Amino acid sequence: MKRGGIPIYGKVLAWLAVNVLVLALLFFGFLRMQFRMSLDWMLAGPGGDRISLIADTVTRELSALQESEWPQKLRGYEQAYGVTVALFGSDGRQLMGTPLQVPRELVPKLSDKRGLGDRPPPRRPGEGPMNRPPDAPPKPRFMQRAGDPARYWAVIHLDLVQGREQRPLTLAMVSNSITGGGLFFDLNPWVWLGGAGLLLSALVWMPFVRGLTRSIGQLNSAASGIAHGRFSERVPETRNDELGELSCSVNTMAQQLGDYVQQQRRITADVAHELCSPIARMQMALGIVEQRGIPEQASYLKKLDAELQHMAKLVEEVLAFSKAETLPERAAPEDIHLAPLVRQAIVREGSGADIKMDVPEAIHLHTLREALDRALGNVLRNAVRYASHAGPVRIHAQHDADEVCITVSDEGPGVPPDALPRLFEAFYRPEAARARHTGGSGLGLAIVKRCVEACGGTVSASLRSPAGLEVKLRIPAGLTPHRPAS
Repeated sequence: MKRGGIPIYGKVLAWLAVNVLVLALLFFGFLRMQFRMSLDWMLAGPGGDRISLIADTVTRELSALQESEWPQKLRGYEQAYGVTVALFGSDGRQLMGTPLQVPRELVPKLSDKRGLGDRPPPRRPGEGPMNRPPDAPPKPRFMQRAGDPARYWAVIHLDLVQGREQRPLTLAMVSNSITGGGLFFDLNPWVWLGGAGLLLSALVWMPFVRGLTRSIGQLNSAASGIAHGRFSERVPETRNDELGELSCSVNTMAQQLGDYVQQQRRITADVAHELCSPIARMQMALGIVEQRGIPEQASYLKKLDAELQHMAKLVEEVLAFSKAETLPERAAPEDIHLAPLVRQAIVREGSGADIKMDVPEAIHLHTLREALDRALGNVLRNAVRYASHAGPVRIHAQHDADEVCITVSDEGPGVPPDALPRLFEAFYRPEAARARHTGGSGLGLAIVKRCVEACGGTVSASLRSPAGLEVKLRIPAGLTPHRPAS
């Protein structure tokens, strides 16, 4: 039975993605510990370069403007970079920009008392651009998460002073996210890197996983075929691992099951054949006894004759059931016009019954005549026996793609729903009461299944609404019939 859900292939790739994510989190946690839980590590890469470049740009542009023009310029920076921009003095107080609530732990860091000796002379408003030497030490800067609600602060000291007091200035850029709109931390390269790593890992794993799932699929297909009686199914024994051992075991099991079933069928056929002679001799002896018996014995002899006839019928059906398996070996497919074949079956099996036939004259097949005739006859006989009293029995046929679908339906009592899956099993009867008074042996529909499979087709049954049973025979229109392995 096929079940839904995530296939193994998808599960392995999903676990691979989880593994990569866990490794990334561990790597990130290791970096955080290395930098003592500080975000300053972000300034060591492209983010720090961007912040330094912005600081140089701010210094250069503001130094070319009057101080009265600085607020408008700062608003332009905010729109351009998507962060809040402000200027702070050396005492940690905000001088310009969008008003900010400075967390207490940031006030000491905003002071410009450290690193001043390492800076070049500051620029005054109105002075022209001044190139920073390539070997100049980096400006003092830091990045921190602070406040409630928490925000991310990127702070860098500028080579710029303000006012007559010549107060050194510090630039602060504040964002609600750690990425700062890509200014502090550009997430895209990391996403692409992670995606590339995942894709590369998937490509590395894909041949292994594909080989694994292909082998499991072959095993599943073979097991399904064996479960349906196709004991010739085999699994390629190309692997040298546990799946290879399982393939060998499945092949050995299929071989042994096939031999066992073949032997069982042979014994059944031989026993049924051997029973024919003693039953025939018993019937002859019973006839002689009836001629010489006294009237008081007539009723007992009649019962005995009925039992012998029932036994003979059962043996006949067992022989037919055994021969149906070897039909493809004993007969060759031939061109058959379906309508005349159906009419012959109606005359033979449906005498006196109300049978409606809807089979176009143009339908023809290339299959086993004896197998198809026996299958149709048994289905029709079953419908007439159990349902002809409730209404007409209908036979309908039509082309369906590259096969012919033959449907036999009735309006009788049908069968219990839980009996449908077992309806074509040998010796299975949906109701125990059918055993004797109708003469059923439980082999009729089993013979139908074997004959249809000999033709390369399939048979199924379903309940009709409000009442009745419908049996569908699907026979390939022009395909070579199925020949079981010896």
